[in-house]
Order: sequence, then structure tokens, then C-alpha cells
Amino acid sequence: MGGAKKPRLSQLEKKITKSKEEESEKQPQKREKLVSDVIPPSIEELIEFARTQKYLTPFVVSEKFGIRLSIAKQVLNRLAEMRLVKLVSGNSKLRIFTPIEVVTETAKSSEEQKEKPTAPKKKTKQSKTTQK
Repeated sequence: MGGAKKPRLSQLEKKITKSKEEESEKQPQKREKLVSDVIPPSIEELIEFARTQKYLTPFVVSEKFGIRLSIAKQVLNRLAEMRLVKLVSGNSKLRIFTPIEVVTETAKSSEEQKEKPTAPKKKTKQSKTTQK
């Protein structure tokens, strides 16, 4: 019944001075977060990187160049406007791009396969079985 005792005034003063001392000691130990301007990579670097990849997502670009996802999305959209990459699939959360050259190469290879004439298969006559 009742609960915890209330501390005396002298105990409160000691507690407050102790907490202030601990806070002053902890402040230099904390790491300060450095917020600096994020500089996106140059377009030439992105184009060279894009040509070597089969597909591009904002995550792939952000990991490679060390930029934020929002900036990677903006960069990929800018490349799409310049028609250097093509949007293959995606929604508002994830977009998948491919370099235009890769798309044309795969399209050419699929067209070549279609153009190659294949030997027609010989039809064999199946003997009809008579029922008795």
C-alpha cells in the first residue's frame, strides 16, 4: 500500500547534478551526423554503367554510386527521358529499366531465330486400325 517513498530535497539535488555530469560526459562521445550535399554521379558514368548491366533499378544505382534512393530514381527517370534506358516494368514503388542497346540486341537475336528456316517435319501416315 502506498507506493514508493518520495526522495528528500538533498537526494533530488544529488540526482540532478549527477545526471548533468553524465550528460556532459556523453556529448563528446556521440558521433555527429554529417549532412552534406549529395552530388549525383555524372551522366557519362551512368551511361557506361548502364551499358554493362542487363537491368537497372534505383537500388542497383544507389548501391553502386553511394547515393540515396530518391536521387537514383530521379537519375533513372532523367535517363529514360533522354531515351538511354527503357522502362520495362514497374509501379510507383519499384521500376525496372533496361538499356536501349540491350533491348535492341535481344530483339535482333529473337528476330534472327524467327527468320531461320526450319526443316519442315515430315508427316507420317498412321495406319488406321479397323475395329471388328
